[in-house]
Amino acid sequence: MTAIEFMFAPFVACLLLIGINIYFGIHVIKREIIFIDIAMAQVAALGGTVAMILGLTGHEHAGQADGGFSLMGYLFAIAFTTVAAAMFTILKSRKLPIPLESLIGIAYAVAATGAVILLDKAAGSDVHVHEMVAGSILWVTWRQILELFIVFVLVGLFHFIFREKFTKLTDNYNKAHRTDHILTWDFLFYATFGIAVVHSVQVGGILTVFAFLIIPASISALFSDHWVTRILIGWGLGTIVTLCGLYLSWVMDVPSSPTVILFLGVFLLLAIVVKSFGVVKMETE
Repeated sequence: MTAIEFMFAPFVACLLLIGINIYFGIHVIKREIIFIDIAMAQVAALGGTVAMILGLTGHEHAGQADGGFSLMGYLFAIAFTTVAAAMFTILKSRKLPIPLESLIGIAYAVAATGAVILLDKAAGSDVHVHEMVAGSILWVTWRQILELFIVFVLVGLFHFIFREKFTKLTDNYNKAHRTDHILTWDFLFYATFGIAVVHSVQVGGILTVFAFLIIPASISALFSDHWVTRILIGWGLGTIVTLCGLYLSWVMDVPSSPTVILFLGVFLLLAIVVKSFGVVKMETE
């Protein structure tokens, strides 16, 4: 089997993950809630873990190659993220002396602790924890890719139809008066984001999804303030990084997800250097 044949499915999966996460990443950075993705991902993983511990998933391992969560595991993950979406919406509407980012971090810590405690009682707990964090994108199936495509198209279409609602709210996130109308759209953002995260984590794992969400969006923020331009930059960068990461993974026989994350970090550093050089050059002209 050639590298192209073996890596084609993971490559397509990475493109899908980048395609949806660059959009949500721009929202997250503008809202200054950087850790919302990793918190929602961990909450989703906790939901799937609870279903597994209760014996409802029908899988010995939550991340098996034949489709990840069972139906019950998926429903539990969606339910948990929906509750988290409601909580984050309500907390933002209250004038609390604690920043929302701190509460998001606490939610992640509690969800991660809960998952570790539950998995400690399960057979093969080390495998469960590894799959939850690092994912298994190298072994993604075309069935999972089709599921990703359908879900991401539906979520993306919903956000495209109501793009003015979501972008306006995000652009004025810390200034908007929290009316019932604003709270509704805020909840819909978190809820649809949670759905995308549930499917993303099944394939890529928490760390990979977090990297896809934050790093391309951060790089695009260095060079543009325009939504469409930033999305295009993120897509282009994500394609290049995925190609480099998967190729190195094949050549060196190392895990794919950490390699792709490494390249994302390298590209972010290079982008900062390029941007800094450009700023200095402009100031001296």
